[in-house]
Amino acid sequence: MPIVADLLVRSLHLIAAAVWAGGLVMLGVAAGVARRTVADRDRIVFFRAVGRRFAILGGLALLVLIATGSEMASDRHAWDILGEGTYGGTLLAKLILVGVVIVLTIVHSAIQGPALSRLREQALERPDDEALKAAIRRRAVQSGIVSGLILLSTLAILVLAARLVEG
Repeated sequence: MPIVADLLVRSLHLIAAAVWAGGLVMLGVAAGVARRTVADRDRIVFFRAVGRRFAILGGLALLVLIATGSEMASDRHAWDILGEGTYGGTLLAKLILVGVVIVLTIVHSAIQGPALSRLREQALERPDDEALKAAIRRRAVQSGIVSGLILLSTLAILVLAARLVEG
């Protein structure tokens, strides 16, 4: 691949990684602040809007990461050595984690987030319902675990990416 095209592909890959990882961190920060400062009804609307916007932006970033990562792997003929040696093993581990991140993100975006929003909307109408409060706590913990796993997997991908650059 010509050097300018290679630089463009690598740059896009790094920018998309920054958007994805930075977006995850920012979502965590925004969630913490919103829990303490935004009224319940407004917080539901806020998280729904932020979640949808990040789903689009994060989804685009993931597509760019997959496309540019595939291009870089093809350019280095990495598909031929996938799983072999240090470089191939590291790349395989990274690809597995990318799959894990994609699955967890779909679970969070399509199942966890909407279910938590519905429960919180019900709680606005039934503020004294202890069973509903318990369901919200359970779902929030599950959602937090999924979010944490997404972030940890993303950080592991970044570490593996750094190891690939070394190799």
